[in-house]
Order: sequence, then structure tokens, then C-alpha cells
Amino acid sequence: MRTPWLTLALLLTIALGTGSNVTVYSFARGLTKGPAGSDSPLTSLPGMVSLFEQDAHREAGPLSYQEYLSLKRHLNPFEWMGAVRVLPGSVAMADQSAIVSIASVPSNLAGVLRLPKGKGVVISHRMWQTEFGAKSNIRGDSIRVNGINARVSGVAPEWLEGLYRDRVIDLWTPSQEKPLRGADRSSRNLWVLARLRHNVSIGQAQSTVRSGLDASGEIIVRPYTGMTPEVADGISRISTLFGLAASAVFFIACANVISFLLGRTAARSHETSVRVALGASRRQLARELLGDNVVISVAGGALGLLLAVWTARIVPALLFDQDAERLVFAPSLFSIVAACAACAGITILCGLLPVFASASDRPETVLRRESAGPSRRMRRVRVGLVVSQMASCCVLVISTAFLFDGLRAALQTRSSHRLGDPVLVTVQKQPGPDNGLKYYQQVEQATRSLPGISGMAWAGRLPGNQPAWQSFRVEPRNLPLREITMDSAWFTGDSLKLFKLPPRDGRLFGFGDQGCRVAIVNETAAAELFDSNTVGRTIQDSLGPPVEIIGVVAQRVRDAATSSRPTIYYNHSDQAGPAPDRIVLAHFRAPIRSELVSAELDANVVSQRYFPVMGLSLVAGDEFADHSIPGECRVGVVNQEAADLYFGGKPVGAAVIDDRGVRTAIIGVVRSRPFGTFQRQSEPAIYFPMFQDSLSRMTLIAGMRHIDQPLLADLQRRIESVPGRGPAPVVVQTLATHLTRTALAPLRIATTIIGASAATALMLSILGLFGALSDAARQRRRELAIRIALGAQRWRIVYQVLREGGRLACVGTLMGMFGSLALSRLLSRITSAQSLPALWVWLAAPAVLTLALLIASVLPARRSLLVSPLTVMREDN
Repeated sequence: MRTPWLTLALLLTIALGTGSNVTVYSFARGLTKGPAGSDSPLTSLPGMVSLFEQDAHREAGPLSYQEYLSLKRHLNPFEWMGAVRVLPGSVAMADQSAIVSIASVPSNLAGVLRLPKGKGVVISHRMWQTEFGAKSNIRGDSIRVNGINARVSGVAPEWLEGLYRDRVIDLWTPSQEKPLRGADRSSRNLWVLARLRHNVSIGQAQSTVRSGLDASGEIIVRPYTGMTPEVADGISRISTLFGLAASAVFFIACANVISFLLGRTAARSHETSVRVALGASRRQLARELLGDNVVISVAGGALGLLLAVWTARIVPALLFDQDAERLVFAPSLFSIVAACAACAGITILCGLLPVFASASDRPETVLRRESAGPSRRMRRVRVGLVVSQMASCCVLVISTAFLFDGLRAALQTRSSHRLGDPVLVTVQKQPGPDNGLKYYQQVEQATRSLPGISGMAWAGRLPGNQPAWQSFRVEPRNLPLREITMDSAWFTGDSLKLFKLPPRDGRLFGFGDQGCRVAIVNETAAAELFDSNTVGRTIQDSLGPPVEIIGVVAQRVRDAATSSRPTIYYNHSDQAGPAPDRIVLAHFRAPIRSELVSAELDANVVSQRYFPVMGLSLVAGDEFADHSIPGECRVGVVNQEAADLYFGGKPVGAAVIDDRGVRTAIIGVVRSRPFGTFQRQSEPAIYFPMFQDSLSRMTLIAGMRHIDQPLLADLQRRIESVPGRGPAPVVVQTLATHLTRTALAPLRIATTIIGASAATALMLSILGLFGALSDAARQRRRELAIRIALGAQRWRIVYQVLREGGRLACVGTLMGMFGSLALSRLLSRITSAQSLPALWVWLAAPAVLTLALLIASVLPARRSLLVSPLTVMREDN
């Protein structure tokens, strides 16, 4: 009560130190372990390992079926081994369908994963809550998986989000114990778990795997952590940084407590010595101070816990909704108790310093040196504490600047240096066939009318958005051919009366078929070709180019001479002159009958310039052109994930057929680099050219030399004036804004948390520096009073106060910059930076600490100027 400002400073310091420590450690724990109770029992099983294939780009992923069989046949360091095949699939429930992640689990792994027993499917806990409304009893409910009826046998445990937390699984089905063939054998879709034998180390298992298996990539053995290697490494680095930030803030807080109480010890040394001289015992002094310190420690710890709860709600509020969902506040009782106990212990020990300090000196000695202030040893300790605070604050400020610079660098490198600052213009055209690409071309022209445009590209969806799943059947390339004999005829307007409409499968000829050779067949021909999977397949005739079957028709007129014969019909509108009446017997070559693999791909429609603009590098085949080519059929480009998952790594020359029977030939493969350490996983995707599939709503990516709000507003006005716009509003935003909300959100979250830690550290450092300078100014009151009495200019007095604080800040800044240089390797791995950050990153800390010095020095300098020589001399007498 005699020193209310000191008490308030102590309470604030303890609260900030405890609260920030609990908050950061809780966020780090939620990042690595998820919410309370979500820890997988698999991580506690001894000897559990994951086996991954590491490709030429050092990225780890699933194994192929061939590699899994080789592991099982030739390696013996494992007690057991199981593989889970994970693929996207379609699920229909109560007249609603969706694309979900489906895992086929063998029986030996089902028990380890604690899945409910039964022959039906097991739904995830999240799907049970969202799709079934947490229904109490769903066992026996009907569900349709990939077109096959199944029964629900139970709900997976809440902790089982998937084999790996970064790859969620919605549905668990029993594995079909049958050998895979064709592209399925080489497709990388098996996630393998195993348990080491007793006394077999991971290193021994790795050596055996490396020597006994011939794979396209390197098979690596990792301890099972519930996360894939890349994400586990990234989260480990972020957790390390979070731990360092929490420790630095906590150290600054503890140093503040020690510094404040050392100042109080020096200020009360005279009082304590007088009380000892008048007969007070050390025990009585210690008991009094102990009670005082316990009250401050308990009150500060309670405020710290309240601050932690408040911060846990405030930090997510600073982020976008999608980012806030990623933050999991998982407090640990042990860390909370440890932080509170450490602060309380430091406060109590430092609060007892007056007793210990006075115990080593006689009271008359202390009274004689009253005006000399604290001892030299105590002054050195306090200077060291202030310097350490400045150094820790410097490290946190540079770390925040480093992460922020890495975020900016990621945006710049992925949006192409040639584009400058890309802006996104999302528009919708009016429905109708007459509009076509005309509206989008006019939008391009309106955008080009602005100065500084450097490049343009269109996309139906941008990276980071939710996938737009579409179902396909995959036709591998180079299938063996067989000879087929069919009647060949022309399809004319008069032919419509011969068939039942609509077609049994597929469609009839249309305007969009002018660029590719297409045909329809009757039911008899379809039975000889591919049965119910005929639509979308191709055959070859004597003319050379393949012919795509787009429809299967049933004949209305039963003519014994024609209805039972397999017949193929070509579109006569593509030919000049009248159609011949006779039917010609023709020979064809068709692929052998084979069951096509089902695939679920993230479908996107883009322009030809989209790939270089978004940094998608071509790794195989060709990109599509920017316009349609006469005679060319539908084409598409897949990403590397789709190539590995469904095409055995070799998709060029293969084709996909959608649910409508529309065929698309795969002409290329692209690979995208991640925007940061924690980019959302890339889904298997396919890209269609814009001239082929023009969507009603698309986004224009336009590069600009400089972006400001007036320019964006002007661009929006010009786009809104373009005729042919649909009812949806025009949305104009920067690519940086979009990416920071999606692909780069985790890096932004890390930057926000580290930045909050740096702000807390800066506040505590200002408080500590202010306390040190205030005590120094109070101890030098007589000297300053004499200087003023002798005519010293006031700016010299202010300069002397600033010089003392500046000396401490400079030493601390130098130490902090050396510490940040040692930490730069960890930071560069988090931001995926290829070089040292910009100069401003290293200059940020000196600038911020200079500002802190000015703030902390204002009040001590003002007090020094208000010193009255007569008052000071009278007090000394």
C-alpha cells in the first residue's frame, strides 16, 4: 500500500508473464496434439512406425500396391504390417450425395484402430455429428458408397480423425481381399503402418528396407506420430518457435520481477537496518515480507490465468474465420501450474532479498552508505537483467519481422515476378448460349484499359478454396486392342424415328461435337464393346483417328434384318451431300474389356496462362492451347497427386470419363510447389481449358505494377459497366488477400502469435527499462540537483538519462541480433525462404527498441528536470 505503483507493476508483470506463457504453450500443444482427449492410442504403442515413399523432390507420400507386396514378401523386421487404401468416393445418404475420403481397412488394422466390429461401414465421429445429427443409434442405417448399398456398423472413436491428423478420413470400409491389377498396382494410394519386432530399432528397419526393396523412390521408416513427415516437421519447427517465444516472454517477466524487487530492496535497505537496530528479528522481517509476496504472487497468477482465457478468445478474433478454426486452445494443467509456481517462487525469493541483504551487513554500515544507493554487485545484476530483457525482446521482434517477410516473399514468388501485384476479379456472366466467352473477353478488355496491366489468366477456382469434386472413370493408356466387326451407317434427321429417345446411355450428336470424331451405337454393339461402360470409350476404324462413342440408343422399329446386328452411326451433318441408304460392314479395333478404376478429382476450369501465373510447373506432356484446335477432342491436365493416385505416375495418353459419358484425354501433368510449410494438402485435381468448359462464374487474375484502393475501386466500376453481367456482384480483391485467407493461413497464424508475444515482450521491456531508469534517476537526485544549481542546461540532464538507457538498449540489441542470426535457420525452414531476409528485418528491432527507450525515458527524464536543489539538500539534512 505504501508503493502502489510498484505493486501494480508487479501484478501486471506476473499476469503478462503467466498468461502469455499459458496461452502460447496451449496453442502449441493444440497444434501438435489437437483438442483434449484427441490423442491417438496408436502413438502410445511401442514400436509403431509409418512407411512412406520419398520421391525425387524429397516429399513423402503413400506406397503403391507393388511396393507394399514387396515389403510383405521380403522384409522381416516387423511383427505385422497393414495398408489402408485411401481414395475420394461418393456417398449418398437420405437423398443427399457428397464426395468424401474413404479408407479401406484390413482386418488386422481395424482392431488396432479400435473400429467397431461388423461387416458394414464405419463413419467418422465428425461425419456422425454433421450428417447424422449425432443420432444415438445409427447401426443398421442404409448408406450408398460408390453406387453400392451398405449398412452402417458404427461410429469411429472421436480421436480417429484419420490415420494422420492432416489427412481426414470420413468413412472406413472393410478391405476387399483381392489382388489389384493394371494402374491400381502402381498407383500410390496405400498408407502403410507397421509394428517393429522386439529389439529391432528404426535404424535397423530402415537399413533392411533400403537394401531389400527396389522402388521408384526411397522407402523411409518413421515413428508413428499421427502426422505425415512434412507436416510433422513443420509443426515441430513451429512448436519449437512457440516454445522459444513463450520462454522469452516468461524470462522477461521474471527479470522484471527481480529488477523491481531489487529496486525495492535498495530503497528499503535503510528502513530494514533501522528496524534491525531497534530489535526486530530476521524471522519477523522474513514472515512479513513472505506474506506480502505471497499475496502479490497469488493475485498476479490469478490475473494471468484470466488473461490467458481472454487471449485465447481474442487471438482467434484477429484472424479470418477459416484461420480461427485451425487454432486449438489445449491448456495443460502441468504447464499452468509450473508457470504459476515459477513466477510465485521468483517473486517470493526476490521479495525476501531485503532480509538476506541486510543480514550480511551491520545496520550502522548500511546507514553510513545510505546515499550511495545499492551495492555494486546489485547494480550489476540489475543491469544484466535489463540487457537480457532487451536482447530477448530483440529476438522476438526480429522473428516476427522474419515471418512477416517470409509471408510476403511467399506471396511474391507464387504470384510470379512478372505480374507485379496480382488482383482478382470474380465475375458472373448472364446465362444463355449466346453469351459464351464474349463476356469474359470484354471483361479482359475493360481490365486492359487500366494502366500497368502485365498479364492475365482465368480460373474457375483459386488455390485454397474447397475442392469441387467430380467423379470419373479412368481409362489407362496403351490398353491391348481386339478386332470388332460392326455395321456402319449414317445418322440423319430421319433416323430419329428409328430410336427410342432419350438415348439409353449418353447423348445424341450436338453442336459441341464438331471438333472430334464421335459416333453412337445401338444396344447390340454396346454389348459387344463394353456393355454399360461403352459411353466415353474410343475405337479405331480404317480412317485412323479414334472414334468416341457418345451414346447408346435402343431401336424402336424391330426389323429382323437390322435390329439384331451391332451397328455404329456417324453424324451425317459433318458430311457434304446426301446420306447413302446402304449399311456398310466395317472392321474396328477396340480396347479389351476391362473394369475401369473410379476416380474422384478436384475439377477446375482455367485458361492457358493459369499455370505459369500460379507457379504450376509442367513436368510431363503438354499444356493446352489458348484456343480450340479443329479436329481436337476434349483435353485436360492433371496434377502430380492425381497422376500418382490413379494413373501409376504416367497419365499422359490416358483418359477420364465423367458420369455423363464425356471423355477427356490427359495431355499433361503439372506440379505445384507449396506456398508455405503448412499449405493445405493438394488434392488430386484435373484442369480443363476455358474454351472447352466455360463456367458461369470465373475469376480473372490480372497483374498490376501498383495496387491501391482508388485503383481497385476504378477497376470494379469498369467491370460493372461491361454488358452481359449476371446477378452476382463483382468481387475485386488482391491475390495476397486471398492467399493469406487460404493457403498461407497457417503461416499468418504463426506470425500473429509470435507478433503478439513480441508485443507483450516489448511492453514488459518498456516497463523494466522504465523501472531501472527511474531508480537510477532517484539515486542520482543529489548529483542532478547540484548540476542544476551550478547552471547545467536541461537538455544535458535529459541526455544523461537517455544515454544510460541507450547504453543498456544497445548492448541488448547487439546480443539479440546475434541470437536472431543463430535462430534464422529455424525461421527460414518455417517460411521456406531460400535466402536471408531483407535488410529491414534486421533494422526493425533497433527501431522498435529505440522507440521503447524513448517511451521508458520520458517520465524519468521529466522527474530529473523537476528536481529542486533546495528540496534535495533539505531532505539530506
